[in-house]
Amino acid sequence: MENKKFYVSTPIYYSNGKPHIGSAYTSVAADVLARWYRVKGFKVYFQTGVDEHGLKMTKAAIAAGFNDVQTFCNRQAEIWSKAWQSLNINFDFFIRTTDKKHEAFVAEFLEKLKERGEIYKGKYKGLYCVDCEEYKEPTDLLSGKCPLHNSLPMKIEEVNYFFKLSKYQQQLIEIIKTDKLKVGPKERKNEILGFLENEPLKDISISRKKVSWGIRIPWDKSQTVYCWVDALLNYLSGGKQYWPCDLHLIGKDILRFHTVLWPALLLAGGYPLPRRVYAHGFFTIQGAKMSKTTGNIVYIEDMVKKYKADALRYYLLKTIPFGRDGDFSEQSLKEIYNADLANNLGNLVQRVSALLVKCVDGDLEKVEAASKDLKMFGLTDAWQKIDAALEKLQFSEALSAIWQLIELANRYIEQKKPWVESAEQRKTLGNLVEVIREIFGMLLPFMPETAQKGLEQFKGPKIKISKPLFLKK
Repeated sequence: MENKKFYVSTPIYYSNGKPHIGSAYTSVAADVLARWYRVKGFKVYFQTGVDEHGLKMTKAAIAAGFNDVQTFCNRQAEIWSKAWQSLNINFDFFIRTTDKKHEAFVAEFLEKLKERGEIYKGKYKGLYCVDCEEYKEPTDLLSGKCPLHNSLPMKIEEVNYFFKLSKYQQQLIEIIKTDKLKVGPKERKNEILGFLENEPLKDISISRKKVSWGIRIPWDKSQTVYCWVDALLNYLSGGKQYWPCDLHLIGKDILRFHTVLWPALLLAGGYPLPRRVYAHGFFTIQGAKMSKTTGNIVYIEDMVKKYKADALRYYLLKTIPFGRDGDFSEQSLKEIYNADLANNLGNLVQRVSALLVKCVDGDLEKVEAASKDLKMFGLTDAWQKIDAALEKLQFSEALSAIWQLIELANRYIEQKKPWVESAEQRKTLGNLVEVIREIFGMLLPFMPETAQKGLEQFKGPKIKISKPLFLKK
């Protein structure tokens, strides 16, 4: 295992606003996988970051009262980086598209494409959604508006540089059909194949003449690089030494960019393809789409202050099967917090701690080594279930395997009644200590702060009754 590597990425998030739970969902999932593969002995590289170029960023800077867009970007990058740290997200590199190394790489990459005859000059006339930072066809619109943002796209007519995307259509169909590039879940693979097999690909404009905030086209300083080309290249510019990426985690709204434009750019540049792209679903808030207009966006900082990082991490991955759409409600978070964390896990830890103090004065050296009874917990099987579930990105199933152990341990206490002095008392306590240590070991990737506290508490040689891991809300 030691020679194996695992490169996992999140999208780079558009940093014009504050981080919300939709962004947290992707980042927490990536962090869990990175931590799990480190435990397995893989050399792990986990990259996340922010997208800082484009018209949308300029508008946001002006609206926030900044005369200099870069100063605004610096502030926003710090906000996003701190948000991930508040969620215990342990990334290896936080990339920014204003990084000089990234900007140089983008220029070099496009020079290579131009030399290979993959780029030509042409006239663009059409529609552009500023919020999506995406060119739109009339068929992409709903009543003339962008369906994602309910906004009218801009009409643009200018001379740009184009990438020969159309020439890669059949090759893209082949690599996705044969899983040379694995796209998941299955419905997303079918979606993108349906698009590629039924819609002729058009060459794409990769530059903008009227957008000043961006990376300059190296051979024509009057134009800037289309921000999606700039953004996609972050995976390579930041993680080149670990390339190819083993897993791109994304939201389903940016599927086409990652399974059409991105692999085509790599093929044109002569780079290996990423191994896997997996698109999760959307969040609604109590049944309604998240929107600044309606004010129903749930921000990370608010939830972390109220429920702590590990509780939010648990809720996001436990309640919504990864890959499907899901609904977030604070009431649901509170109920699951109380039931699963305060009652099940927290109660188990408190009960066993109290029993150890009562029966052996908290001295773990006085409990007996785990006995044959421990087999009833199926610890090896649980580890294997978690590993298999995470390989399939079934985070909820992995957590269910852990909570089955927690429930089994609570039932074991009722069955064995270790508070009553008996010949088996110290064996029972020994088994419980071992099971709790295993549970916290399994929880480390999911709830790192909680797991670390639990492992420390049961490390010994003396145990004390500490504050509850989770106070009821």
